Amino acid sequence: MGSYISSPQVLSRKVSGNYRVGCKDLMIEGLFMRLYFPTDSEITEISAHALWLPKPEYAHGLGEYLGASQQKMDLILMAIVGDKREDCIDNAQLSTKQDSWPIVIFSHGLGGSRTFYSTYCTSLASHGYIVAAIEHKDHSACWTFNLTEKNGEMVEEALKIQLIKNNDPDEFKLRNQQVEQRVAECVRALKVLEQLNAGVVPEKLLVGKDFDWTQFHNKLMTGSASIIGHSFGGATCLASTAFTKEFQKSIVLDGWMFALDPSQQQNSNQPTMFLNIGDWQWNENLEVMKKILPNNDANLLLTLNGGVHQSFSDFPFIFPNWMAKQFGVQGTTESSLCIQAAIELSIAFLQNGKDGAQKVKNEKYSTFITNEIYGREKFKS
Repeated sequence: MGSYISSPQVLSRKVSGNYRVGCKDLMIEGLFMRLYFPTDSEITEISAHALWLPKPEYAHGLGEYLGASQQKMDLILMAIVGDKREDCIDNAQLSTKQDSWPIVIFSHGLGGSRTFYSTYCTSLASHGYIVAAIEHKDHSACWTFNLTEKNGEMVEEALKIQLIKNNDPDEFKLRNQQVEQRVAECVRALKVLEQLNAGVVPEKLLVGKDFDWTQFHNKLMTGSASIIGHSFGGATCLASTAFTKEFQKSIVLDGWMFALDPSQQQNSNQPTMFLNIGDWQWNENLEVMKKILPNNDANLLLTLNGGVHQSFSDFPFIFPNWMAKQFGVQGTTESSLCIQAAIELSIAFLQNGKDGAQKVKNEKYSTFITNEIYGREKFKS
């Protein structure tokens, strides 16, 4: 299905590395993720690229989260999204140009999915990372599903987003339970990658049966895994590093800290880079980050001016620029520049830690990124 008002059909990467990118979905009971990885594939047909929105239910669930009707979301699907594609080849083979590859687990934000950050994730993969983008089953995704066997057939069971009011007295309890489930999924994703590296294909694959997973044998640097997340996914990163030291580094993209309990805040002490949107952050949220920053001398917090909370996702690029501004997913700093900075800072931090990211910020992005910690209160008179 095409679209009447559209940005380019393929969501092109903003900071391309040396590799083309392949992808493949994998689901076992309790875990669903899309793997992005370097590939040597020379396929160029648009139809070989993975769909950005695999099912219309994702749009309907996003509409429910945003308070938009199914009819409105169907109109947006038809007129704008169409059959937009990610910049990765579905079912491609892992590149043979390197002996082993570093791995990253990616955790989406509230109302997100495994595909909504493809610009960021495929860019990392093009630089030689294997990225496992999880679609969380804690009812924080806009929509997802389980597959169960009934009468010899696989049946889809929808998992809809759970809407929780801000003044709900149980809000913290519910969100903390969600973040704990998210941590369990992140840890399990890492275990699955460790299995694949050991040459063991998970039993009872529900999605991904048609793929040769043995090609990942002895190809993954499982001992140096990192974890990255946006918003609620940022809190998931911190809670994950508090739970296990198997994640060597974490990157928090405009993190929403509400769900973290005091123990998770105290025990999150792996090297972490916070990349905030100053226009979205607020004092109460920043106070939690300030508690975590001293946990490790290798931590770094940078604030991006003129972006929006969705700057790290695909949404600024789904719409034409004028429409992105109208929908509030484009700030005063150009979206391509925001995501370029996020990707280059992330790669610098993963490769060279705090000093590496600080160097990139100083040399390339000091006009709109600062070490100052501030939120939206700064802009109030």
